[in-house]
Amino acid sequence: MTPPGLEVLAAAELKRHRFAKASPADGGVSFVGSPLKANRVLALPTRILQRVARFPARGFDQLEYGTAAVDWTPFGGLTPQAACHKSRLYHSGAVEEHIARVVPAGPVTLMARLQRDECTLSVDTSGERLDQRGWRLEGGPAPLRETLAAAVLALAGWTPGCALFDPMCGSGTLLIEAAVAAAGLAPGRLRTFPCEAWWRSEAMPSGTAVPTVIGGGDRSAAAIGAAERNAERAGVALAVTVAEAAKARPPAETGLLICNPPYGKRARNAGAFDHLGALLAGPFAGWRGAILSPDPALAARLGRPMLARHPLRNGGLHVELLLV
Repeated sequence: MTPPGLEVLAAAELKRHRFAKASPADGGVSFVGSPLKANRVLALPTRILQRVARFPARGFDQLEYGTAAVDWTPFGGLTPQAACHKSRLYHSGAVEEHIARVVPAGPVTLMARLQRDECTLSVDTSGERLDQRGWRLEGGPAPLRETLAAAVLALAGWTPGCALFDPMCGSGTLLIEAAVAAAGLAPGRLRTFPCEAWWRSEAMPSGTAVPTVIGGGDRSAAAIGAAERNAERAGVALAVTVAEAAKARPPAETGLLICNPPYGKRARNAGAFDHLGALLAGPFAGWRGAILSPDPALAARLGRPMLARHPLRNGGLHVELLLV
């Protein structure tokens, strides 16, 4: 499962990690491969589902028969969660009750999707959402989810080895996601997953570390402290300092200036974008920019031609990633 609009990006990530038959669909990507490896190494998905059955379900008798035909023993106990679209069985609560009659009860989520009278049953192998990496125990007023931070980096074309700087880094989510990737560390290495109970044991995957200049700043000493502690829990180090954005200086000749400016009143947003525009015209003139914006009108304040705009959602808020 992925946020809408990121399916193609997630499919490309699956292919990079050598998963087979990665095919984008609405709200996700189908693939063939280990769900345990997928939970550990993928940075973009929200969760990984293991499809176990698909069958016609025009009535509750067919629903129960098709569900009961599956051997549920390996998964332990299950809790059904249904979604119904354009089907005779349209009441999700009733669908969940009938499935619960024929599966062992327990904590693992069994997702039932009814679409045009066909039922697809999938076991949630992830448990908590995959943005919960295990290192961000401290956040700012409006932190990005880690999966969205990974998507922003990918959409901006950032790869390990490219210098990165965030002048309003807050609790450090964008920088830490990049530092983890540059260190060759698996995003999900710090937590466990329900599928470990039924999937074969696998060694923790590791990548190759790529030397990368990553830095940032924030005017809040509390935010910088949180960023440093989050980075320590993630197993990486950050070069971050308490400083006003206007005083930021590039740590390399070229790179990517990335930022999720504070959202608030229009005047406050405008001031943040004025600072970013001044940086991109001044000390960071040789850098590319990737800026999240809650208001399309603010793009002009960056003072650069727009290379691309990507619509995203951040905590229910419509935003755009502006590439300049």
